[in-house]
Amino acid sequence: MASFSSTYPSQRPVFALDAANAGRLDPRMTFSRSDSPIDATKAAASAVHYWSNEKHLSSENLIDYSGDISQSSWTKDGVTETGGQTAPDGGTDAYKLTENSATSHHRIYKQVVTDGSAITFSGYFKYIGRQWVRIRLTDSSAVDRYVWFDIQNGAVGTAQTGFSDATITASGNGYYKVSVTLSTSHVGGVKYLVIAGIGADNSTSTYAGSGADSFAVWGIQVSSTGETVLNETSGQIHREYAPTLKSVATAGQPRFEYDPSTDGQSVAKGILIEGQATNLNPQSDALASWGSSGDVVIESDSAIGPDGTLTADLVIANTTDTAHYVRSNSISVSSSSSYTLSGYFKAVNNYRVRLVAFRTAAPYTGEIGAVFTLSGSGSVTTTAGTATIESVGNGWYRCVGTGTAGTSASHIQVQIIKSDGSDGYAGDGYSGVICSKIQYELGSFASSPISTSGSAATRAAESLSVAMADVGVSQGPVSAMVEGSTGSASGHLIGLSDTTSSNRWALWRPYSTEDYRLLAVTDNATVVSANLASATKFAMRIDTDDFGVCGDGGTVVTDTAGVAPVTTTIGIGVGFNGSYQANGHVKRVALYNEALSDTNLQALTS
Repeated sequence: MASFSSTYPSQRPVFALDAANAGRLDPRMTFSRSDSPIDATKAAASAVHYWSNEKHLSSENLIDYSGDISQSSWTKDGVTETGGQTAPDGGTDAYKLTENSATSHHRIYKQVVTDGSAITFSGYFKYIGRQWVRIRLTDSSAVDRYVWFDIQNGAVGTAQTGFSDATITASGNGYYKVSVTLSTSHVGGVKYLVIAGIGADNSTSTYAGSGADSFAVWGIQVSSTGETVLNETSGQIHREYAPTLKSVATAGQPRFEYDPSTDGQSVAKGILIEGQATNLNPQSDALASWGSSGDVVIESDSAIGPDGTLTADLVIANTTDTAHYVRSNSISVSSSSSYTLSGYFKAVNNYRVRLVAFRTAAPYTGEIGAVFTLSGSGSVTTTAGTATIESVGNGWYRCVGTGTAGTSASHIQVQIIKSDGSDGYAGDGYSGVICSKIQYELGSFASSPISTSGSAATRAAESLSVAMADVGVSQGPVSAMVEGSTGSASGHLIGLSDTTSSNRWALWRPYSTEDYRLLAVTDNATVVSANLASATKFAMRIDTDDFGVCGDGGTVVTDTAGVAPVTTTIGIGVGFNGSYQANGHVKRVALYNEALSDTNLQALTS
């Protein structure tokens, strides 16, 4: 048996691109994408995203026991705790704090270790006779700061200097969710988070207890991320990092992308080359501005999204027995065209999400309809169109649905589904789904996310090419190896041309349901059109009366008739005229100034 080295080409490639490892382009190559701002407040490249090899702090809770305050790390002073209380999520792991009758403190507290940055407190409280609670945190100057909340009437009281964004909102089972941010935090020493029953707003920390009044407490969190979606803990703090869906820092910057589903291993996918796309959803991250909703509570900017920013919205199903959804109305579409709805979602309390795009007239038949299970590796059940789901780290999933528009106007809808699959039900006022980067676009696949803020936004087409003369590729016999994949019909992985359709050859995907094809055209006449099974590594040779192509080490498809085209430009991830983008990734390319043998082609792709 021949060794691998004996089957490999003896000639070194005259040009090679390793987009998976180099992380940069050969300076002789030309990449272009004309970025433009979404609006006057955004940077020019901020709408363009890709999965980087960087990680961000995705969620955090610096409290080791968020619910079980009976633990010794929580100190009790002037109160008695009673477990087994109903919690906002319907569980029975909340605690009631009953004050004694002494003229003293009535509180619980624990040490919190921070790095000095801003910290956000959040927690759930229920009135059982004690109207006011006070939260104490310590700033970087070692000054104790206080904020008061009325948990009987749902009102924010006094907030001392350093506090901002104090809120109180109704939650499930009679609780109020409170949150507040302190601009700096204390580092070192013995400083505590203190939660106290208080006689009144802005009152002193001690008072004569009634011996009976109390309040329930659950879901205590302190985080440096600014998030207020609870990360429950039971014995240690919570801190989770996740892959970053990064916005492009510089206009026209190429995107070397990594696979977010590989459990943090930073597996390179190559350079991403996409065609023009428009997000028709005018608010990708502000669901409260969508226009209409059905029996939900939207907590805006309450969680860290896949892009590492505090822009993800929590949509909660309220207690009304009905459907729970957010809808963006009357987006203009072309009848009978394919459209794709996509977004990133994370479950709170095992809830599911349904994506829908439908007609404007009854019976609202769904051209896109799919329910996504947001746990494990994810799963999906479709009622209209097609759908996929992908895990992207720390409980986040990208959910995609594709279907055909029925009329010239369309609604898109995100609906919160109960874990048992119910879509009409009474929610608990706590559970729901976190949502980010929701996109609705023309086409039968989801392109990379495009941020919007008030109006539709477009990402320009990308182009990557190099002149043959600049990299030493001759006009004689040429062979190529390319590793990558396309995400759409007509997507090209590689092509050589004279920049017209008359003289060119290309490896491309003719239709979305078919495999790849080697096409050669000389003087506007098709010389060869060779089909081969889908693969990720391809190698081909182009010479007069000698054409061949194979994928993943398989059988070489050959043709021995025809004159090779005269070409001048190498397109990578694009077609002869800078279009027909791969809408996928090119990982590696190698070009040879010879017609490689069948054995060589198979060795290059094995």
